[in-house]
Amino acid sequence: MRQVKAKVAAALTYLKKHQAIIMERLVFISIFLVIAIPLTILFVKTYEQSTALEEKKVEERIDSAYESLRLRLSSDFNLENSRSYKDYGILNSITVIGGNSRLFSEFFSFPDSSGPYCDFDSLYRQCRKGLLGHFQISHSGELLTPFYPDTSTGIGKSMWDNFSFDDQEQRKKTRDLIQYLLIKLDIRNGLPKRTVQTVDSTEAIDQLYDEIPDLQIPTRVELTSEEEALTYMAETAKNDTTLTPDIPVFTGSNTNVNISDLKIRMTSDYIVFFRTIYIGMLPIVQGFVVDKNIYLNYMTQEEQIAYAKLPYAIELVYEDNVLLTIGKKNAEYELRTKRPLPPPYDKILFKMYSSEISGSADLTILFSGLILLIVIAVCLITIYRFTQSKVALAAKRQDFVSAITHELKTPLTAIKMYAELLQNSWVASEEKKQRYYGQIASEADRLSRLIQNVLNLSKLDGNRWNVQLRKERPKAVLDDFVATYSKNIEKQGFELTVSTDTDADNVALLIDRDAVMQILMNLVDNSLKFSKNASYKMISIELRVNNGDMYLAVRDYGPGIPASEMKKVFQEFYRVENEMTRSTSGTGIGLSMVKKLCTLTNMKIEIENAGPGLRTKIHFPPLDI
Repeated sequence: MRQVKAKVAAALTYLKKHQAIIMERLVFISIFLVIAIPLTILFVKTYEQSTALEEKKVEERIDSAYESLRLRLSSDFNLENSRSYKDYGILNSITVIGGNSRLFSEFFSFPDSSGPYCDFDSLYRQCRKGLLGHFQISHSGELLTPFYPDTSTGIGKSMWDNFSFDDQEQRKKTRDLIQYLLIKLDIRNGLPKRTVQTVDSTEAIDQLYDEIPDLQIPTRVELTSEEEALTYMAETAKNDTTLTPDIPVFTGSNTNVNISDLKIRMTSDYIVFFRTIYIGMLPIVQGFVVDKNIYLNYMTQEEQIAYAKLPYAIELVYEDNVLLTIGKKNAEYELRTKRPLPPPYDKILFKMYSSEISGSADLTILFSGLILLIVIAVCLITIYRFTQSKVALAAKRQDFVSAITHELKTPLTAIKMYAELLQNSWVASEEKKQRYYGQIASEADRLSRLIQNVLNLSKLDGNRWNVQLRKERPKAVLDDFVATYSKNIEKQGFELTVSTDTDADNVALLIDRDAVMQILMNLVDNSLKFSKNASYKMISIELRVNNGDMYLAVRDYGPGIPASEMKKVFQEFYRVENEMTRSTSGTGIGLSMVKKLCTLTNMKIEIENAGPGLRTKIHFPPLDI
C-alpha cells in the first residue's frame, strides 16, 4: 500500500513539475488531430471515388468488349440467317424474260476458307474464314452437299458427266468429314413413312412438328414460285422432274417456305450451323461447317489486338471447355463478368478477367496523403521543438540574469564591506588593512573578469570578436598566464602544477593570444568553482605534442561531469545543476564561450572525465599550418 501511495505521489509530483510541458504537448497533438482527421477523411473519400472510377472504367471496358463481339457475331449470324433457302442447292431457278432460267448456286464452287476475308457481298460465304462447306439433309435423311453432288442419279450424275473437277478428292474428303460431324452431333432429318393427303393444313404441319421433335419451329417465311420449289426439290429427291408419292406437291403458282433460325453445335475442332426449312410440309435441314479456331480467331481479332498488352483477359467457354483465350490471364486476375453470347451462340459464355482495382492513381492518392500527414506532423514537431527551445532559452536567460546578479552582488558586497571597515578606521592592525586591501583588489579582479566574460560573449554572439592570428609560441602564452593567474589560484587554496613537453618549447603556431588566455582563464575558473570541495585541491595544466598534434590540458580533481551531460555543457547558459538547488556559483557561459573561441580560432575542444576530476583539452591547429 505504501508503495502504491509512493508511486501516486511521485506521479503527481511529476505532473506538477511538468504540467506546462504536458499542456503544450496536448495542445500540439490537438492541433495535429484537428488538421489530420479532416484530411484523412478527405483522402479516404478521394480514394473511394478513385476506386469507384477505376471500377467504372473496368465495367465500361467489359461492356465495350462484350458489345463489340456481340455486334460482330450478330452481324455475321444475321447475314447468313437471312440467306435464301435456294442458295444451298446446286441450281437456282430465276425468272427471266420469256420464262425461267437455272444457274449454278455459288455454293457449287469449293470454298476457299484459307483465302482473304471477303466483304459482305454475294460471295461472302464462299470465302468465310474457316469455312469447310455447306450441306443439306433431305426429308429422307440423306446428306446433300452442293460442292460435291450425289453422283448416282439425277443432277449430281449429270454434273460429273459434263464437268471435270481437279479437286474432286478434296471435295469428297470434306463431304465425308461433314457427314461424320453431323452423325457425331446427332443433327438429322426424316419424315414418317406415310402418304400426306394435304399440304396446306396448319393442323397437319403442327402434327408433323410433334412427330419429329428435332425439326425447328419456323421464324420467318420466304415466298417462292412453284418452278423454284420444284427445282430445289428435284435435287433433294435425286430426280430432275418427278417427286415420290410421299413428298407433298404444290397447288397454285406461289407457296410459302417456312425457315427457322440457325442453331449451332460444336465439337472440339468444328462448329456446325444448321436450320430447318419447310417447303409445304417437306422439312429439309440446311447448314454449314467452319473450323472453330480459324473462325473464332477471326471474329475476335479486334479484341486480340486491343487486349494484347492490357491487364485484361477474355475467355469463350462452351460446356466448361475453353474455346479461346484473348490476352494473358494470370493467377492474380479475378473474374469480372460471365455472360452468354447472343443466339445462336447463347451456350457460349463470355468471361472477362482483370487484375484487382489498385491503380497507380489510388496509390498516388494514398502516398500523397501519407506524405502530407507526415509533413504536417514534422512541421508541428519542429514548431513544438522550436517553441520549447525558445522557452528553454528564455528560462536559461532568466537563470543567467539571476546568476549574473548573484555573481555581481557578491564581489560588490565584499568590496563595500572592506571599504567601510577601512573608511571608518575600524581596523587597527596594519596587517589586517593590507589583507583587506588585497581582498578588495581580488574581488575587483573577479568582478572585472565577470564583466569581461559577458562582454566577450556579447562580441562572439555578434561576430565582433577581433581575431588576431599571429605566430606565437603556446609555451610563452602559457607562461604569461601562469605568471598573472597563479596567485589567484593559490589564494583559493589550490596548488597549480604546470608540465610541458620539451618538444613544445620552441613550437610557434598561428594562434590568437587573447583567445588562448581567455580560454585558460575560463577553464581554470571552472575547475576552481566545481572542485572547491574536492579532497585533493590541485589544478594541473599540461602542454603536450603527440604525433603532430599539440594541445593544452587543464585538469582538476573535482566531481567531473555526468556522461549524459557531456554534450549539453557547451550550450549557452546551461548548468549541470538546477539554479534553485545549485551549490556552486557561476553563470553558465564559461564553456559556451570557450567553445565559440575555439571554433573561431581554428582550435578544437575535448572534455573527458579523468576519474577523479575533469580533463579539458584544447587542440591547437596542426603543426604543419
